Amino acid sequence: MLRAAVLAVAVATSAAATLGSGIDPWDLAPWLARHGGLGLALALGWLVLAPVPLAVAALLQRRTPWPWVAVVTVHLAVPVVLLARFPHLLPGWAWAVTGLSVLLGLASVATAFPAPGARPGS
Repeated sequence: MLRAAVLAVAVATSAAATLGSGIDPWDLAPWLARHGGLGLALALGWLVLAPVPLAVAALLQRRTPWPWVAVVTVHLAVPVVLLARFPHLLPGWAWAVTGLSVLLGLASVATAFPAPGARPGS
């Protein structure tokens, strides 16, 4: 359930960044890269494309939780960095959505590991 919530927030964030933010990430990312902001350009690209690696990691979750932990960790850091760097490009409620995303992500990572002594499939 938490993985689904994280994915839903990522899809909504991606859609908002692509369609509703008033900026075109496909124009902004190359501009940032050309002007010394390669890390920010990659972060913006991640924000738009994050649902794909999150979905793959969610599918791999049954085998091992580590891909989910790694992808969610990156996904938690990227929106915070972008929001801190570009607060003027985003609405005021973006911090609340980012906070919700971080809480959901941390909860999903905390519950990604099976309980000690749990049998597979239980």
